[in-house]
This record gives sequence, structure tokens and C-alpha cells, in this order.
Amino acid sequence: MEDFIKQHQDVWGDDPSVLLDQYDYQPELTKKLDGLDATQLTEQTLLEIVLWKLDRYPQLDTSLLKELKAVGHLKAKQHREAKDVLGKLLVSSGIRLPMASTILRFVNPDVFQIIDERAFRMLRPTHKSYPDKPVVKTRLSAYVEKSSAIYFDYLDAMHEVVSERLPFRLADRILYQLDIERDNKIRQKKSPVK
Repeated sequence: MEDFIKQHQDVWGDDPSVLLDQYDYQPELTKKLDGLDATQLTEQTLLEIVLWKLDRYPQLDTSLLKELKAVGHLKAKQHREAKDVLGKLLVSSGIRLPMASTILRFVNPDVFQIIDERAFRMLRPTHKSYPDKPVVKTRLSAYVEKSSAIYFDYLDAMHEVVSERLPFRLADRILYQLDIERDNKIRQKKSPVK
């Protein structure tokens, strides 16, 4: 054990715990979960733990919930009217385009569908995939614009192929499953250690 500490002395000196001063992973949720009393474990807490590990814990402004409810009144093909709400979701911690589209889809499945690698590939096989969320906050604006354009184009393309036999409301799930049936592989991303 002492050999391991000495091996990394150039980083932490004599005290490995000094690295905790730089540890800034999901700070609010980490503090909450670190104080967890196991006797108070609930399904919600368990979900928070899973989302913490996946780095997908959303931190939404309460006013955004009201705006999300409002997009529930949009009608088919009015998806662009939710651009501001989509943008606010995309800049929220823990939310990327697939998650934002999932939230919108469950709020209003007649207007929004989930975009993920599988469904996107089936609908837009020649297009590059949607962008990853940048770590640098100064690049968020460009990310929001590009992601919004790709998502709205995806929904437009979906409207071009839907029919009574391929209903819009279920199209994301059908396209997802079609990609699996076509034996397509999803690209592997390495999950960072938390």
C-alpha cells in the first residue's frame, strides 16, 4: 500500500486525499448521495444513484417544467415551435439530444419522437450522427443550434415516411427495432470511471 502511495507522490505528495479538492463530479448530487441513510433508500434514490453513475442526472430549472407542459399542446408538425424549450433542455446538466428528445417524446408523442443512433441511422443512413455535447461551455450555443437543426430535420424526415401502417407515435420504436433486425452495430463509447 505504501509503495502505491509513493509511486504517485509526484501527484499528491504524502496525502492522496488532496485530489478531492479537484473532484467536481455532479457536486450537488454527490453531496446528497454521500449523506444517504440506507434505511431511507427509495426507488427515486436508487434512480438518482444510477443517473449519477451514468452522468445523466438532469438539473432542470423549475420554470422549464412549465414550458415543457406547454409543448404538450402542440400539434403534429409544429415541432419547431419548441426550439427554445429544446435549447434549454440541451444546455441543462445531464441532458444531451437523445435525452432531450426522450423527454419531449413522452410529453407529446404526436409531435416529438426519440432520436437515438439506431432510429437516426435507419431514417438518415447517409447523414453523420448528431453531435456530442461539448465539455467546454463556450461551445454550447453552436451545439444547441446544430442539434436542434438535426433533430427537426429528423422529425421532418419521419413525417415523410410515416403512414397508417407506420404511425408517427410509434415510429421511433419501430425504427429502433428495424436497425436491430438489420443487425447493425452501435458504436461503442467508453464509459469514464466516476
